[in-house]
Amino acid sequence: MYQFAKHYGVMWIVFVLLVSIGALGVEILEGEKITTTEYYGLHNLGYMYFALIFLFIALPTSGLYFIIVLPLSILLRKGTYMMFCIRTVIITVMGAVEGNKLFHQHYSNFIEGYELNYLTAVIVFGMCGLAYSLIDGVLAKKAAWVML
Repeated sequence: MYQFAKHYGVMWIVFVLLVSIGALGVEILEGEKITTTEYYGLHNLGYMYFALIFLFIALPTSGLYFIIVLPLSILLRKGTYMMFCIRTVIITVMGAVEGNKLFHQHYSNFIEGYELNYLTAVIVFGMCGLAYSLIDGVLAKKAAWVML
């Protein structure tokens, strides 16, 4: 039981870091296009933006981890290759959907004026979901082929 709790505690930290990296990536790729003083992003706030990403994006999104991702990981934790693939696809798609949602929440006032592309967030957060699933597989030693 201790190993189980330890594993998913580490995976929560990985989740928070990946959401933070995803939000920072979208900010660098799309947020830098916004040149108005109405928007405070990485360009205006500098290093303080990292704290804002952590406090207002990564930690609130942790609820998604405990409500959806953790139970899904527990239910589909059998060591078979097929279960790993199913979980990977589901978590990757969930990351892409959440990226789209966060993009529209964060940049909704600037999408048309600055020609921001929501697919950037979909791709970045989809890759974060894929990375989460692969890290989970490697740490749990469920997917030996990942280490090759």
